Amino acid sequence: MQDHQQHIYLGEPEEDLIESLEPDQLVVEMDKPVSRRRMSGYTTAGLWTLRVFLLTITAMVIYAFVVGVINTPR
Repeated sequence: MQDHQQHIYLGEPEEDLIESLEPDQLVVEMDKPVSRRRMSGYTTAGLWTLRVFLLTITAMVIYAFVVGVINTPR
């Protein structure tokens, strides 16, 4: 595949296109909001499970640290 056609298939903008924009045009294009991605129920559930897991691990680490500090021999 030719390099100048590769961006069509990979979804990347052509470098020449970006370089040819004026600075104010580039700022306008970069400031456009990106819509939220729609995810399946399984993906949403997986992300919520990951959040709960991370909060649980964080609480365990904080608890272990506090108990370690409190039970330090003097």
